[in-house]
Amino acid sequence: MQNAIAFADNDVVMVAWSYGRQLPGCMGFAVHRIDEAGVETPLPSMAVFPGFKRKAGQTTDEFPIQKFYWKDPYARLVADKSGSRRFRYKVVPLEGKPGKLKPMSVGYAVSNEVEVTPFLSDTLAAYFNRGIISTQHVSQALDGKPEKGKLLERVTDQADSLRGDLAGGMIEALTGFVGEAKTNDELYCALYELGDDELISSLASLKSRLHVVLSNPKASDGQSASGVTDGNSTSRQTLKHAGAEVIDRMFRTGQIGHNKFAVLVKKKKPVAVLFGSTNWTSTGLCTQTNNTIIWRNPELAQRYLDYWNELKKDTEAAGDDPKALQAAKLRTWDRKSKTFNLENGATVTSWFSPNAPALRKGTGANETRPVDMDEVAKLMLRAKSAILFLAFYPGSPSLANWAAQAQKANHQLFVRGCVTNPSAADGFVYELKGITPPKEGDGTPPVKQDPRVVTAAALSRTIPAGWMKEILTAGFAVTHDKIVVIDPFSDDCVVVTGSHNLGHRASFNNDENLVIVKGQRYLAEAYATHVLDIYDHFSWRSMVQRDGEKADASLKVKPEEWQSRYYNDDGSIRNAQLRFWLSAIPSD
Repeated sequence: MQNAIAFADNDVVMVAWSYGRQLPGCMGFAVHRIDEAGVETPLPSMAVFPGFKRKAGQTTDEFPIQKFYWKDPYARLVADKSGSRRFRYKVVPLEGKPGKLKPMSVGYAVSNEVEVTPFLSDTLAAYFNRGIISTQHVSQALDGKPEKGKLLERVTDQADSLRGDLAGGMIEALTGFVGEAKTNDELYCALYELGDDELISSLASLKSRLHVVLSNPKASDGQSASGVTDGNSTSRQTLKHAGAEVIDRMFRTGQIGHNKFAVLVKKKKPVAVLFGSTNWTSTGLCTQTNNTIIWRNPELAQRYLDYWNELKKDTEAAGDDPKALQAAKLRTWDRKSKTFNLENGATVTSWFSPNAPALRKGTGANETRPVDMDEVAKLMLRAKSAILFLAFYPGSPSLANWAAQAQKANHQLFVRGCVTNPSAADGFVYELKGITPPKEGDGTPPVKQDPRVVTAAALSRTIPAGWMKEILTAGFAVTHDKIVVIDPFSDDCVVVTGSHNLGHRASFNNDENLVIVKGQRYLAEAYATHVLDIYDHFSWRSMVQRDGEKADASLKVKPEEWQSRYYNDDGSIRNAQLRFWLSAIPSD
């Protein structure tokens, strides 16, 4: 019995399949994309058999997939070019010798049809950029010599195709939302970073109809605040010169105005809100992973507009004293969440920060968990089948600790995560093993990371034969998403997303926004697709860098050597991620 199931977001498609057992003699699978017209195209492949060399244009027909799940990272590019956005996937088992493979008689599997689109309903859109620069595509675009300066020059050029490839639909999402503010409409934004010419021009075009609470990232790196320096000084002056209302929310070291949201107001009523992890910069668009939601929900939009007004009042009350920002009145207002009913019993709960009584003191040992993080942690600990997450630098304690606690409580739980800062991946291990983390700088060697939660990596030190060296980062962040997905194939599914870094520190010290969406399965499946797309990309690279010259990037010539990773001899599934994907197939 063969089954294949596909999932999509606006950028990639994930496909998983099963034949219920190992297939004797199977050398791997050819995977074909089938468009709306029925045209089949074999997916590109990367690995080759020993003794073969990688070549441009090779496909899975020649060098098959030796897994039972795969992704199509070209789906959005194909859809944008062809206009065909609906695809199915045909999975063909192959047998024979390397270089002379042919379809097996066992038959092929065809997946369900999926649509590569951000539009999940009439009111909700979820955008994910490509944002991964540690790819062979980027290295090739940079002539095999990936370098930060050259890359930044490319992604800031509005006419450069590499900018479009990496940003995906994110530019359209942001500029399109701004463009919805027609004559007499207004836009209210709270932004941490604003540094992309196309986005700045889009906002400036609104003139006096734009209202922005604009914070101050550090001028030198645009990813953290220090002192009262201002990485937004140029964009700040541009918007003021255009006639916009700009609220200068200028923080000192240790606090940041980390929001990235916009509220559209028509006829003096909020009608839609845009929010997520995406900073309005060229790096936010192109060189780090990010997500953005556009929700045409007047109640949620009003909630964000109310928060915007509280930020404005707090800023004005502080005057020129940055120490007076995030006063008690704002913190008290932020401490109360609000939940809105959606269709079919789903809900969305809105949280804002800072919501702790005061700034964080010391390392946070024995501190009371902030109210928003308390809800997130409890939801993670109640997970029944899966916890998936992406994070940048959440600090401690954070979602990594709570994922480990959930894993310890339920050994069958499928947990996967990817982070930029190694401290979060290390924290998962320490929590899992019940070990007290060493003090920073005491000379203790790094802990061996658990493959369930990995730190983003590129092909830099170890580069497999036939591959090109890759660049990992063009700034500080690699995975900049702040996402938790819980039980995505369940009616009780949960998606947590926003600007919040998903650790205690942000709730104490930062301006943040966060939503918890319960029971909206199409959103959960899109976010699960994104998380495992990113996880799979970096987990393999992490393995190659960890194992060094021992890492084997070649296809196997013995069928049982690769199939045994996925199925036991009795036909039971051995691989946790395959089991996860196939759990979405309804039982007969």
